[in-house]
Amino acid sequence: MEKKTNTKALTGIFAFCLGSMPVNMTLGLIAYIMQSYSTVSTTTVAMIMTMPSLVAMIYAFFVGSLNTKISAKNLLIFGQICLVIYAAIFCFLGGKAPIYVLLVGAALAGFGQGSNNTLLGVLLLDAVPDDQKRKNILGIAISAMSLGGVFFTTVGGFLAVNHWQHAYYLWFIIVLFIVLEFVCLPNRKPEGSKQPAANTQASEPAGKLPVMVWIIAIHYLFWFMFMYVYGLNVSEYVITLYQLGTSAESGIAASLVTVGGVVAGMLFGTYSKFLKKWTVPFAMGLTAIGLYLPLVMTTNILGIYICGLCGGFSMSAANPYIISHLAEIVPANLYSKAMSIYSGFMNVGMFIAIYVIAFLTKLVCGNAGDVHYKFVVGCAGALICTILSIPIYVVKGKKTA
Repeated sequence: MEKKTNTKALTGIFAFCLGSMPVNMTLGLIAYIMQSYSTVSTTTVAMIMTMPSLVAMIYAFFVGSLNTKISAKNLLIFGQICLVIYAAIFCFLGGKAPIYVLLVGAALAGFGQGSNNTLLGVLLLDAVPDDQKRKNILGIAISAMSLGGVFFTTVGGFLAVNHWQHAYYLWFIIVLFIVLEFVCLPNRKPEGSKQPAANTQASEPAGKLPVMVWIIAIHYLFWFMFMYVYGLNVSEYVITLYQLGTSAESGIAASLVTVGGVVAGMLFGTYSKFLKKWTVPFAMGLTAIGLYLPLVMTTNILGIYICGLCGGFSMSAANPYIISHLAEIVPANLYSKAMSIYSGFMNVGMFIAIYVIAFLTKLVCGNAGDVHYKFVVGCAGALICTILSIPIYVVKGKKTA
């Protein structure tokens, strides 16, 4: 008998999705946090944005193996409890405690960030047995992640105008999500199929990940690194460099990433059927276009707003396609490991972005801190990744078919 969709589990999954992206709120506040720690180098303060990626980079590679011993439900709740502790540190100690206390708090977010994609994939694999239905729900779930991010980032930006610490009161809503997850999610490891996926080549060893998994992960690392130029620099671009607004406008700019993600996730089932194997190249090309606009619209905040929309749409278009694609090219019993590799490399890209982009920017203009030329580097890098995505997803896909 065909397994039916577990609607109770989906309730817990969507509660998790809504509370999984509050960290993006800090993107719009980093300039104010730098003002509170004016005696600390901006590079050190900016590590607040990269510390989650450092922990996530390490944790993501292990969460797939941990899932064989600890239920996905418990791993998920652990990650969200870490977010609540993050909020408490920033809310009550921000501007008072040394910056290193905030860095430790920010690092806690890495446990959620490093496991979000992996746990979402394996939980949906168990809750929604039908492949096509799961692909459509995956797009909606990622859209829900973006929608939660819009709420935290936009409302947080307005709450932070007078005291940036007040924005972190919003994060305590996650406690409600944790309760829903505790009640609704099954306390077991997703079973999945023990047989190889239909599209997996018979010659592939049962216990070995296909080489294509590593190629996809490394390629995504570089693309995400260049795309992350926006997240790392949007606050300085709006508030400091071109003085286009305050944290309210910066918060809107940061939240538009998630607005674009909501749209992309909701419509994924429609445009992915049309674009097919061109979905990822299209998404990455849109990122390059978005990063180009702030370079030519420096006196108009509309340019940075559109850039955020493009980046969010790109991420939520590429991510569900790649997650579904991995489920097709690896055996189901290796899926969590493949997702760990993919998520791990994505977080590596986020972590090294601040250093690699600064290095490349210095090569281009001689000043590693030049925000304008950081966008130049990001745009050029995203364009190169777009070109390289064609042989990976289009040409390779045709050969496999």
